[in-house]
Amino acid sequence: MRRAAGMVRRLSRWLAGATGVMGALVCAAAQAGPLAYITNQGSHEVTVVDVEASAIVARLPAGKSPAGVWVSEAAGRAFISSPDSASVTAIDLATRTVAGEMKAGRSPVGITVTPDGRRVLVADWFSHRVLVFDAAGLAALGEIEVGNAPAGLVAAPDSRTVYVANRDDNAVGVLDLQTMKQTASIAVGSHPFALELSPDGRTLYALNVWSDDVSVVDTAQARVVATLPVGKAPYGIAFSEDGARAYVTNQKGDSVSVIDTAARRVIATWPSVVYPEGVAVAGDKLLVVSWMDDLVGVYDARTGQSLGSIELGRNPRGFGRFIHRPAAR
Repeated sequence: MRRAAGMVRRLSRWLAGATGVMGALVCAAAQAGPLAYITNQGSHEVTVVDVEASAIVARLPAGKSPAGVWVSEAAGRAFISSPDSASVTAIDLATRTVAGEMKAGRSPVGITVTPDGRRVLVADWFSHRVLVFDAAGLAALGEIEVGNAPAGLVAAPDSRTVYVANRDDNAVGVLDLQTMKQTASIAVGSHPFALELSPDGRTLYALNVWSDDVSVVDTAQARVVATLPVGKAPYGIAFSEDGARAYVTNQKGDSVSVIDTAARRVIATWPSVVYPEGVAVAGDKLLVVSWMDDLVGVYDARTGQSLGSIELGRNPRGFGRFIHRPAAR
């Protein structure tokens, strides 16, 4: 019933929000608050959302069926993976314009940028490789052979170590960018898809889609130190800005699991949008992307109370880090 009613809600939200969107486009140059760059797989674009104003400030083309996204303040760009066009699009954060596009293997899905902003890494699903590019010039720098069906990626604070979810191996691969090799494999749950590091880089979280749990990995020991049951089909993860909480979307549970990172336990399960995928924290707000209803739900990050929603393009995903925090003017 919820999913059928979603189509009616889409039309009413679009009609109600049309005037606000136009106003936001006019004043976009003055924006200094958080911006969300959310990929829309069905409409082949990225929607840029002013989080504070709850309004769209730009719509940008991004290959065919864009899915993965990684906003890098260090590089000054957002990078978008588009599996159906086998490409990566670079978006200039200062101008909100497309800065370039590069071919990327056969089916790029997961994407990340090293913290120093120098390298872009892309998981090529069908070739079982991670592709490495120069973030500034977009030139290919090489590739790393990894496990089966690589999905999510995240780079460690040293900008040399990278983790990849080798989904069909039920493992996380550890990559060394200096040697361009996978140097270790860490067994996790069944079919890991998304990965994220705690803000201090000491703990890696792997979301296991088939076993409906999260593997917590101590990065120094390179082993799982906890397994946390969450909802059905965990897909996206984001940390609170202080690292005290992790928020996990459950695709087939229409919910968000809230994890106390110090205690390593789930402390709440909040109802959310239908078929939630990408998730992000912007200040005291939690953004949860609905693939089914073509919107992003906005919640109080402390209580889970709904604060409204913002219409996006078709079938939005937001797989990765998608929040940009412009410098104050």
